[in-house]
Amino acid sequence: MRLYMEAQRYRSRRFILRKPRARAELAAAARLQGWAYVGERPGGAGKMHITILETAFPGISVWYFEQEDPAFCGVTVDSTLGPDAIETVATLVQGMLVPWMLTELLDEMDNASDRILALRRAGLGAPDEADPAFLARFSSAAADPDPAVRTAAIYAMTDTGWQECGPVMGEMARTDSERAVREFAGRAVEVLPAMRPKGRPVPVSVPDLFPEGANDLYRIAMQELAKVIDGPGSSRADRDSAGD
Repeated sequence: MRLYMEAQRYRSRRFILRKPRARAELAAAARLQGWAYVGERPGGAGKMHITILETAFPGISVWYFEQEDPAFCGVTVDSTLGPDAIETVATLVQGMLVPWMLTELLDEMDNASDRILALRRAGLGAPDEADPAFLARFSSAAADPDPAVRTAAIYAMTDTGWQECGPVMGEMARTDSERAVREFAGRAVEVLPAMRPKGRPVPVSVPDLFPEGANDLYRIAMQELAKVIDGPGSSRADRDSAGD
């Protein structure tokens, strides 16, 4: 007989940070907020490296992740205190680290010089629930003349875990002009259902803190965190307190 029930977990979307590696900035934010290092899971074999920090609110943690190829990093906020507790810490994360806003991810898919990178970033940082604006851009990229862009669209759609992407990738698996793209799309369609496993944390919608974009604010935030990283009393141990 089970004597207790595991607490329900809640989680924000993935906030994609603007640097491919941001452990020093995360460590500085942790020092400012009193977050404590809990542990980490090494990456490799297709898994992201994850570092977990406990916030000043027991039951709420910040999960920092790094992906190798292409190089990305970001954070999510995890809570066993219910959905309302997520937004407080998520607001701190956005204010201190200034990740890509959803509006910026959409704009980058349209206008970035490196569309492949923009698509991969958007796939990881998309809202938890299928969003028509993101779906439209993924669908457009799926028909791009460049097979590398079409492949990036498949990665992005798979990373979202949205079942609504299945028909788009299914069409690619049947009709794409490149055999390699057709085969990759077919595999992605098979994998997609597993991207939303049973028992996963309940998603919590967190709005953009800076819905008009935040490039200028990002530079200011990084200057402030640099003062913590390089200020009096800082050390290599301090900079690595978020895990290395």
